[in-house]
Amino acid sequence: MNQKLITILLSFLITFSISAARVATITSPKAVVFSDQNLSTPIGYISYGKKVKVGDVEKKDGTILPVIISGRVAYIQTKDILIKRTADDPGITTPKITEHDVEMTFKTDQDKLSENNFVSIGAGALNGGAGWQDYSESFNDQSSSLLNVSIHMEHRAPQNRLSWGFGISYYTVTQEFLALKTLTLDASLYYALVHFRYITIEGFGGLNFSGDIKISQGQGEQISKGVLYGYNFGALARIMPYSKIGFYAGASIKSLYINDMEPLLNDANQEVNISSLSGMNLFAGLSYKF
Repeated sequence: MNQKLITILLSFLITFSISAARVATITSPKAVVFSDQNLSTPIGYISYGKKVKVGDVEKKDGTILPVIISGRVAYIQTKDILIKRTADDPGITTPKITEHDVEMTFKTDQDKLSENNFVSIGAGALNGGAGWQDYSESFNDQSSSLLNVSIHMEHRAPQNRLSWGFGISYYTVTQEFLALKTLTLDASLYYALVHFRYITIEGFGGLNFSGDIKISQGQGEQISKGVLYGYNFGALARIMPYSKIGFYAGASIKSLYINDMEPLLNDANQEVNISSLSGMNLFAGLSYKF
């Protein structure tokens, strides 16, 4: 009975402290809220930019503060919030924060597939590597980089370092004697090595497939088609990654293999074939949140 009474009194004192509390702004993508001072039981998070009332008495050497969520005391880490001045200081206007407002901003730590979706449009240049260079030289042609454009759908939640995407990329190059074009299906997995609200630096890997890569010689005198598949890995930087409009740029190594392609005849009447396109791909683009 005494233990229960002490618990009720402590809750009352904390609630009373919060009622005259300071207003804090959430500064991290995911301010996790815990049910206990040991931070062992997360119960959800509050989104970036939201304002909440926190208590005056810091706990755990100033690393956490109490906050009221759904009528009960919870705890938030001070590294996730910004408190400029107390709510009672003159010359500062703070919005009225009620328990209902906090409940509306409070979310479970579940990443919904219907949210945080982006379409990314990019362009780049792929060095075809030794395979494309040797193939071009067999036709007395000078090799050039393959230009590419891509449209990808991505799912990137600000509270998660891991994200994924899929889409299509179109590759094309036209040289003096040779031309190549193909449309690939792409799937990628990203991991944010540096993860902030306004910038991320990510490592990624992906798979690529095309059922129709086409190489033509001259004015279409010879045409050969085949299947292309492979993988890529690299790194990219995103600016404003979770905003309505964002930007990105990066580099990757692509290893693409070509099968089922008939050889073409060069000027020496020799059969020439190509088995791979592997090299550095530099790219940049913008993303739109929908």
